[in-house]
Amino acid sequence: MKAVMNDYLIRKKIYKYMFTSVLTTVALQLGNVVDAMIVGNLIGSEANAAVSAAIPFVYLLQVAAFLMGTGGAVTIAVLLGERDSKAAGRVMGVCMAASVAYPLIFTFLTPVTVPAYLWLMGLEGTIADMVRQITTVYSLGMPLISLVIAMSNIMSVDSHPTLSSALLVTSNVINLVCDVLLVKLTPLGLTGSTLATVIGYGIGGAIFIPLYFLSRNRMVKPTLKDLGQYGDKLLLTCKNGIPNTVYLVMNMIKVFAINKAVVSILGNDLLSVFAVANNTQQITQMFLNGITAVIASVAGVLYGEKDYAGMRNVFRRVMTAGVSIGAIVTALFLIAPGVLADLYGFRDPALRPVLLSVLRIFALSFIFYVFNCIIQNYYKVIGQTFLSSADSVLELVVLCIPLSVAGMHLFGIKGLFAALIINEILTLAVINLIRIIMQKTGRMPGGDMLAIPRENEGSICEMTVSGSDTAAVDTSKVIASFCTENGVSEEDALMMRLATEEIIANIAEYGYKDRGRKYIDICLKRTADRIILRFRDDGIPFDPTSCTTDSSEVAHSLEMLKKASLDMKYMRVIDLNNTIFEVRADGCR
Repeated sequence: MKAVMNDYLIRKKIYKYMFTSVLTTVALQLGNVVDAMIVGNLIGSEANAAVSAAIPFVYLLQVAAFLMGTGGAVTIAVLLGERDSKAAGRVMGVCMAASVAYPLIFTFLTPVTVPAYLWLMGLEGTIADMVRQITTVYSLGMPLISLVIAMSNIMSVDSHPTLSSALLVTSNVINLVCDVLLVKLTPLGLTGSTLATVIGYGIGGAIFIPLYFLSRNRMVKPTLKDLGQYGDKLLLTCKNGIPNTVYLVMNMIKVFAINKAVVSILGNDLLSVFAVANNTQQITQMFLNGITAVIASVAGVLYGEKDYAGMRNVFRRVMTAGVSIGAIVTALFLIAPGVLADLYGFRDPALRPVLLSVLRIFALSFIFYVFNCIIQNYYKVIGQTFLSSADSVLELVVLCIPLSVAGMHLFGIKGLFAALIINEILTLAVINLIRIIMQKTGRMPGGDMLAIPRENEGSICEMTVSGSDTAAVDTSKVIASFCTENGVSEEDALMMRLATEEIIANIAEYGYKDRGRKYIDICLKRTADRIILRFRDDGIPFDPTSCTTDSSEVAHSLEMLKKASLDMKYMRVIDLNNTIFEVRADGCR
């Protein structure tokens, strides 16, 4: 029987998660973008240079949030796909503790670390004082910010992408309001601007993190008990977080090195040009990083379920959306660079033509940035963290810094941004060469660049049906036909038919408040030793494994199924009810 793809609900979730993910990233990056605009317009372009000079130190403070937040989110997504909520709870507990403990070390060492950083950067005078203000406030407030960032990642994969988005949107709106008030109405200057960030994240976290913990829809409960039994999962979390952490550290090294090179090769005057042009990249990242983050949220769960066909659909849709948005942003930079310069308050008549030129050159690298961003997100989901990390190392340090320095020596500030285009293209070429070598030598699954099977394992029957009594009966007949064609015993086929009819009837009756909107994705899989029947629906949360015999007629039928040889599991994943019935095939009992 030919399988019919049943990705209706997954397709809906891709776009829902993509929207909320973009909104989340826009909120996160928009705070930085508007921050820089406010600073540039109210304090001056020198303040923007100070913000750029402080970025490597801020990245250093955020290491735990990236390692444990993003790594924990990927691990939790995969564990939820495997229906292991206990292990997911241990991972969450460790991620929360580590995201606070690491930056707290820098809080206590502020009197030492801040002066040391200023010395390493070789900063003096007014700009050194500005950088000192920024780094000191971040050192004191980063434990709070780090926890909020880590929790936003975890909340997103635990069926609460909208709440995660609301957390970061609210935090950054409060940040921007406080930014204007503290910078414009007080003499705090950059201290006030940085303090506004801490206040914003503090209030946002205080509102939305408790709402998440009070939600009935969450599947993960954080704990630090019995961690020794889950050491492999914690190591996996660190492994999954390495690509993002490497990206952060490499970005820190890149910004530090190029800032120093611009000052030494081109002079202090062009540092503000580099700072503004580099800040505009956040406009691109606002959209592209949000789109590619869907890979971790949705594909991570599908990878845990070994739904390779679904993963390919996710990858294709993310690639299409990423390239489309990248093209639009590129066009914006090419057509209206002057608008961007005005937004950042850059009006120096001598340097403005230079800035407009480098913005147009810089825009040509954005499409290639999309591909590298997708590679970094995808390969960490399938456990190929070496490729994901290697892409970051090549893109941000190994190729970027030598090319940028050479470009500055040969062609000045324009050569720097032309080198960034070459850097993105070369990174893609080298990573694909490494992948091909790894596949040919057996160190990585063969095939195409996705490195996963082209089809799901075993014989499969997939469909999307509407929730109704008629659909229950019709689907039961399709299930019976599939079982006959694939040598399933009459006993097992009968149980699968009964499970299908009862689950569809239950979802139709109780799953939706809106009677006109009932869709159920169904997948029946026959492998060498197992028969697996899976239902997905986006109705209200309902765990059929928790039903008791006195609840209802449907509950009585479900209880009967549980007492049979069927293994029934339930998990609320990516805001979908996932119910699985599994039985060993004949001859494998």
